[in-house]
Amino acid sequence: MTAFVPLFIFLILYLGSGTYFSFIGTDNPLHQVSPVICLLPALFFAVSRGTNKIQHNIDTVIEGMGDKNTLTMCLIFLFSGAFSSVTQSIGSADTVANLILNFLPTRLLLPGIFLASAFISTAIGTSMGVVALMVPIAVNLAKSGAFGLEIGTATVVGGAVFGDNLSMISDTTIASVSSQGAAIKDKLKVNSKVAFIASIITLVYLAVTADSTKIVTISNLDYLSIIKVIPYISLIIMGLLEVSTLVTLTINIIIAGVLGTVFFDYAVIQFPHDIYNGFKKVNEIVIFALFIGGLSHIIYKQGQKALHKLIDKSDITKTKTEFVIAGIASMFTVLVANNTIAILLSGGIAKRLAQKHNIAPHRSAYLLDVFACATKGILPYGSQLLLAGSIASISPISLLTQVYYCFILAAVTIGEIIINSRHYRTAA
Repeated sequence: MTAFVPLFIFLILYLGSGTYFSFIGTDNPLHQVSPVICLLPALFFAVSRGTNKIQHNIDTVIEGMGDKNTLTMCLIFLFSGAFSSVTQSIGSADTVANLILNFLPTRLLLPGIFLASAFISTAIGTSMGVVALMVPIAVNLAKSGAFGLEIGTATVVGGAVFGDNLSMISDTTIASVSSQGAAIKDKLKVNSKVAFIASIITLVYLAVTADSTKIVTISNLDYLSIIKVIPYISLIIMGLLEVSTLVTLTINIIIAGVLGTVFFDYAVIQFPHDIYNGFKKVNEIVIFALFIGGLSHIIYKQGQKALHKLIDKSDITKTKTEFVIAGIASMFTVLVANNTIAILLSGGIAKRLAQKHNIAPHRSAYLLDVFACATKGILPYGSQLLLAGSIASISPISLLTQVYYCFILAAVTIGEIIINSRHYRTAA
């Protein structure tokens, strides 16, 4: 499968640089060299190889970059970044955290930390921002005796993974549905069932195991600031009503800006600055999505015969195929320590497998997203645990076994796959 050599070049460069910086003791080793830069030599190799002229290969790459799904994904990334930037600037995320913690008894603060992290990550579509926001709160609560430092920090990561997997504006949701040609609403319907079951199990476990009876002081809640939560609620409602994602994001960016200007000290001139800053925050993943779209397309064109032959020869059941898709997502996540990149890299293979075995696009998208997110959440060298451990001044390795939500989510999803196999047998 020589067509896949460019992909191996990318993995070797990306993982090799991460290994080197890890060896010399650099913080966040996998983030020292941008994956975009590691992707360029792979693109150059793909363009220069093959029997076709270089210009033909360049045109093939550009064709992949200009694909409707790829460009739509990039636009959603940009508008998601703008929404996150504006809502954080007016203080919406802080208000949600304070709101939940103010209305919970001490014994339920650990489940409350999970709920706050889950809600915020679902609303803003990113796990890293939630980790940065909520871990300091968890650390302060742990110091006051509400719960243990490690379990509190790990619980934040679990809640962050909930939204990273389930949010309609998260990178992983956008990447998974775009790569599979699925509708977001269809993916979220099946994804939300396993996510909510897993979250309820997690909440019950956290509530039962919590042993603190100490009184913890929480900052007073300014009830006027509850208005800041409106953009998040509006976003979720519009998503449930199946309004177009780009329309939903645009409307709620405007809502957030108007609310901040009318009710709070949010300068009108700051609004366009925050929108552009949001665009800049996601520029790396946008560029990577364009490049990986081009690379995937040329790899597919150059190796489609061999790949199709390999997949078409696969004589397995639908249920086994779903487990293979889940395994591919997990494997790529372990390799690149980035769930969005893992989904983009494995999306083409998963789509072909799903088509071969008549698996609905939203199911393959859901499986890619769940297992990429669950795997990333427990990687000690993944960005979430690294950031959480750094803020809390504890080892990421000590956290991974306590990110209960990720393990429960994977287990519940495996159970759903097995239960769904009965539907496949009945349909057959």
